[in-house]
Amino acid sequence: MDDPRYLRQVLLAEIGPEGQARLGAATARVLGGGGGDAPHLAHEVAERYARGAGFGALAVGTIDFDALAPAHLVAAPAARAVLAGARAALAEMRAALALGGAAAPAGSAGQGSAGEVDPS
Repeated sequence: MDDPRYLRQVLLAEIGPEGQARLGAATARVLGGGGGDAPHLAHEVAERYARGAGFGALAVGTIDFDALAPAHLVAAPAARAVLAGARAALAEMRAALALGGAAAPAGSAGQGSAGEVDPS
């Protein structure tokens, strides 16, 4: 790993150089599929986090607000969208790195919705 943008992640024991390579080979399913509509804030946040993490590709995916940012915990709609987007990107990272759940082969992260991985 020669890219200094990911140095902090490479230094983490949970990611390391091998994990960063898996992220680079994986696809994060976090983009909104609005068919011409402006992307929802949660998808914009998830996209920024996924790009910053170093995913090799991004694809359309759903974000499960009820699982990632329950209304009883976060009432403000904008805050709820930001939290759901950040947790969706984290869920995609966990899937690509096979952390906190079932192992996912590189390149197949997030086959379902981004809300399927435990957000805690």
